[in-house]
Amino acid sequence: MKTTLFSREITYGKEDVAELETASIKVQLIYDKALLMLHGYLPGSLWDSWIGVPYEIISSLYKGDNDSGSVFQKWIQSPSGWKCIGCERHCLEPADAAKRAASGSQRLFTFHNGIRQSMVLQAVIWSLYENTLLFQHYLGSEAFLDGDDLDTIGQYFVPTYVSPFRLIGDGKPFKEYKEDHIQVYQEWISAPDLVLQWNGGLTEGRWMTGVYVDHSRFAGLGPYLKDAQGKRTYMQATVR
Repeated sequence: MKTTLFSREITYGKEDVAELETASIKVQLIYDKALLMLHGYLPGSLWDSWIGVPYEIISSLYKGDNDSGSVFQKWIQSPSGWKCIGCERHCLEPADAAKRAASGSQRLFTFHNGIRQSMVLQAVIWSLYENTLLFQHYLGSEAFLDGDDLDTIGQYFVPTYVSPFRLIGDGKPFKEYKEDHIQVYQEWISAPDLVLQWNGGLTEGRWMTGVYVDHSRFAGLGPYLKDAQGKRTYMQATVR
């Protein structure tokens, strides 16, 4: 069933907003916990080649002198409830002299949304989740993920792997993400279909909900319509 809108405005119920406000913080804490673990154990060269972005740029836990920007989590209101399928990092980074002169600014905005920064992290967290459930009896208090973490991941994360075999075996539809030599496979979560009639035109796509998290605090909603080519049309969020 498609929903037709005649303005760039999405209405959310108070209960949904309250859930997203709480869930987004829990999800962000797990992201940062996993990143901190990876940063502590991955050699610098492997971090640079695999993640591709300095730790201080993509982790909310980093307490440097510069404002490292905000996290934009991507959520879908699926038939089984709200699901977080990944995140993006909206960063402010020092610009070189030429770029500063061209922009008239001391720092430039950089958008990090590669598979390395988002989907690989999802796969790492999901692997930790499944293995913790499998070996929980033996790990006891030494488990990396605690009970609250497991509840949050089970409720809000989506199965994500670096191989499609598990999803194929479970008969689940999935989407493949590719970047250079890295491939990640995530269970396909259906999103509500949306038709937007505005400015005399028609735009069709999936209704996605972005949640801004700034320094591990909820910072608002950023809903958008994502068309078949991946282009986004950002909307305004209202609460009823």
